[in-house]
Amino acid sequence: MKIGVITFSNSKDNYGQMLQIYAMQCFLKKMGHECFLIRYTDSPKAKASFKWSKAITYLCRFPQYAIWYVQQKKERRQQKVYATSAQSSNILRRFDEFLRDNIEMTPKIYDETSIINNPPQADAYVCGSDQIWCGDWAYYLNFASENAIKIAYAPSMGGITNFSPEYEAQMKRLIHRLDFVGMREQSGVEVCKRLGRTDAVQVVDPTLLLDTKDYDKIRIPVATPKPYLFLYLLGNPIGYKTKYFYDYAASQGLDVVYVASQGKVDDYEKFPAQVGEWVELLANAEMVITNSFHCTVFSLIYHRRVVTVPLVGGYERMNTRINELLENAGLEDLILNKELEYYQQDDWDFSGFDMYKNSELKRTSDYFDKIIGSKSI
Repeated sequence: MKIGVITFSNSKDNYGQMLQIYAMQCFLKKMGHECFLIRYTDSPKAKASFKWSKAITYLCRFPQYAIWYVQQKKERRQQKVYATSAQSSNILRRFDEFLRDNIEMTPKIYDETSIINNPPQADAYVCGSDQIWCGDWAYYLNFASENAIKIAYAPSMGGITNFSPEYEAQMKRLIHRLDFVGMREQSGVEVCKRLGRTDAVQVVDPTLLLDTKDYDKIRIPVATPKPYLFLYLLGNPIGYKTKYFYDYAASQGLDVVYVASQGKVDDYEKFPAQVGEWVELLANAEMVITNSFHCTVFSLIYHRRVVTVPLVGGYERMNTRINELLENAGLEDLILNKELEYYQQDDWDFSGFDMYKNSELKRTSDYFDKIIGSKSI
């Protein structure tokens, strides 16, 4: 069956975005389907918004937001200084090259008008994963014909649960067109149920549907000091200075290989890894420290010692998916809430994660077999 997948694909520095595209396509191909990525450019319109009834929540959290705002202003000033080097780093990451070499995709890039007027042709469509369900209606498969199979697999609302009445009404209409709704977070499942999709379920991120042998195919060798700590930080705020992680690594006799998104600004040298190099660096690390969901996922897949740093400053809702993952795998202790020395033990047990991952792979495979086999094309 020919399946078109739509998700975010335009990042120049988000490794998780590239790897979830690869994982979804690889998974569907392993199931025997022809799969392609629908390249799409977002519109500035149709963004979800919070209800004013939540205003009291924002006011209660004002001190947190104020601290975050000051920090953001400081980082924006620093980013002006680092802007040229950041752009150079993104070029060296070669994300476009990764997509070209590893992903089947549409020749053209669609926008909200062209995807309606001349949609890519497929027997079935998948929207997901990533935080796509707060924006353009294309990510709800509004362009797909009534006869096509329509699947939402692991889209996220980023922890948002309240929207403007206009946005929510359109969302409700579109999700009722879907043949299957599987959300990445339980909070998204609850929103869908509130909107009438009582059959919505929670599913895992597509990166959890593959094994190391699948990711080993894209690894690129990197010359590194050994042993080393792999530090991967997104630009979202955390309650620790980068120096804290470097000081810990030094105390353990570890060098540091530091990769970061463009939004992370500090005075430490960063390596602009290609996607395959990022996987290679993680897979060979003595230890991993990150505030990234996908970096946590890959650390667990490769059985690396990982410590996950929670987000702060108004971004706490984005910790949900990491918390849920670690709880399901019985690894809640991997969230950084103690001194780093606490995480030094050698007897890390990944058996619970492996069991969880294998059971979710079977469950997801069963979902797709049932959905795709339930309609005649």
